[in-house]
Amino acid sequence: MTQSDLDWAELVQLDERNARQARSLLYHSYRDEPTFRYLLGADRPGYRQRIRATIRELIYLHFERGETVFGVLDKTSQRLLGVVFVSDVGLKMDISRQLRWRLKMTLTAGFEATRRFISYYNDVQSSLPDKRHRLVSLIGIHPDFQKRGLGRMLMEAVHELTEQDNESIGLFLDTGNTRYLSFYESLGYRSFAELPLGELTETVLFRPNPNYAEQAA
Repeated sequence: MTQSDLDWAELVQLDERNARQARSLLYHSYRDEPTFRYLLGADRPGYRQRIRATIRELIYLHFERGETVFGVLDKTSQRLLGVVFVSDVGLKMDISRQLRWRLKMTLTAGFEATRRFISYYNDVQSSLPDKRHRLVSLIGIHPDFQKRGLGRMLMEAVHELTEQDNESIGLFLDTGNTRYLSFYESLGYRSFAELPLGELTETVLFRPNPNYAEQAA
């Protein structure tokens, strides 16, 4: 896949005006993902409501914090086809201390789902080093446009952002879906940590920043 093959797609930076489209896209991307199915109890009634609520509150939290969100649009229709949410400053965020977020999550997704999600999120954060870094927290491609190079386009934008900061050691992400591992490995990621998540294993992946100051020294 070359850049010329994607002339119909446009990479843009999103803001809260794009929240509704992003919610719909990420719902379709995550509803069958093993991590979300475990955390939000896919075997219990109301799963779709819980996953919609969780995605909505995560998106709003990102926009409230002013963090970077990249999207891919169809140039002709301006339809949002892919999105990635990035935690920018490398500061660990304990979402259990985000009282407004926690309350809204509890009211919409339920106490147990909120408890599980906070525990998972903080376990991932605790596995990361204290040095400055970025974290991909949400990424999704519309099901009709997968395997067409859009995911790589989004990730390359995040890589470029990360590499502009020579104080950042690199970029982290996590997944409980093993079928994505080869894709991330092709982008230069390596396994950093493995976390138990029910019967799943959540793999934390790391892509080092080649411009990190200590590496260049």
